[in-house]
Amino acid sequence: MPLRLTDDQATWDAFILRNGGGFLQSWGWSEFQRTLGRQVLRCRLEEADGEVAAQFALSIVGLPLGFAYATVPRGPVVAAGAEGFGARMDAAMAAINSTAAKEGAVFARVEPPFAERGDVVSADDMRRWGFRQAAANVPAATVLVDLTKSEDELLTDMHQKTRYNIRLAERHGVVVRPATATGPHFAKHAKDVFWNLLAHTAERDKFHTHERRHYDLMLDVLGIGVGGLALARPAGALELALWFAEVGGQPAAAAIVAYYGGTATYLHGASSAELRRHMAPHLLHWEIMREAKRRGCKTYDFWGVAATDDGEDPWAGITRFKLGFGGRRVGYLGAWELPLRPVWYSLYRSARAILRSA
Repeated sequence: MPLRLTDDQATWDAFILRNGGGFLQSWGWSEFQRTLGRQVLRCRLEEADGEVAAQFALSIVGLPLGFAYATVPRGPVVAAGAEGFGARMDAAMAAINSTAAKEGAVFARVEPPFAERGDVVSADDMRRWGFRQAAANVPAATVLVDLTKSEDELLTDMHQKTRYNIRLAERHGVVVRPATATGPHFAKHAKDVFWNLLAHTAERDKFHTHERRHYDLMLDVLGIGVGGLALARPAGALELALWFAEVGGQPAAAAIVAYYGGTATYLHGASSAELRRHMAPHLLHWEIMREAKRRGCKTYDFWGVAATDDGEDPWAGITRFKLGFGGRRVGYLGAWELPLRPVWYSLYRSARAILRSA
């Protein structure tokens, strides 16, 4: 199958959406990756008759000493249909291999968009293609809420405590709103508020964030009303919204939500410890879900939970919170790496292991 690079946004997103791909393989996400200074190759495999067999957006990510690796998050996206699917997958994985090698990558990282149960692509398939399992960058498990249900059904499906906290937040006067005003002053203020909340949340809950520039660029390139509203986007293109929950005008919680292909995805969130008793995050997510339904979304993706109910898992608390909204937990095949420069890859793995144990 011939491999081509494409610069046609409309046909790129149309194929991704038609074949069940997610926002990490969207045209818009590729544009955001480029603003981070990464080289992005949008690759398309074609059948003999010119029909598209598969697509994948491959980003080149820098490593120390001038090295780099290639990553294909939630890809490749392969044309649906059982007939010929195996051949298309084989061709797509071979194309990722050759493309990453041509770019001089130490290894290629793939985090496929397939369920961990292995009925489409299995761990054995990944090993057959030369990959080895690795720690995930993209969440390997998530909670999905079915937004085709009525609001009453959604509330009924929730844990009783979650419903109670939503009503409690309403009684406490929590107000939820998207950051929809325009203008550079407002855009900077909204991003300032989000970053301050996120930095405090990370310090309190002991997790790492990206640098502030990462979130600013994300909202500038893709955000609705926070720097990105003036950018013309085709119908169906990836969009991000910044949401706030406030108590008496003070920010109590915030979330960045991605809208793509009928799915609203909760990417990043933060909350105030001082206003914790108002239960703002519960009402925040409920109002985001309601708005997603109004936009025509069929799924709310909570984007990242523990794979099991192990109470010792570092994500146990956030997992209980997200499961409280009544969705189903879904596991993916996880992250896989293909060594392309074996000596340097071994050194990279050893260095990464040392850093994680430090």
